[in-house]
Amino acid sequence: MATERFTEDEITARARQLVNEQGPGWDTVVANERVGKDTAELRYWRERALQELEAEAPTVLEIEASTPKTVGLE
Repeated sequence: MATERFTEDEITARARQLVNEQGPGWDTVVANERVGKDTAELRYWRERALQELEAEAPTVLEIEASTPKTVGLE
């Protein structure tokens, strides 16, 4: 699920934070995953984490807008 902008570690760290704050806890989700009990739950939290990371990342337009412009050197 890693994208060009975020590593697996970044996504997993955010998923861990989300599931500990809003879900059953990271240990529960990982334990269920290990025994094959609920593989969709881990995927769900990783997708939510990726959505949050993407929402927080600055866009190209935001970066361009905050970059100082050089004027009058033509």
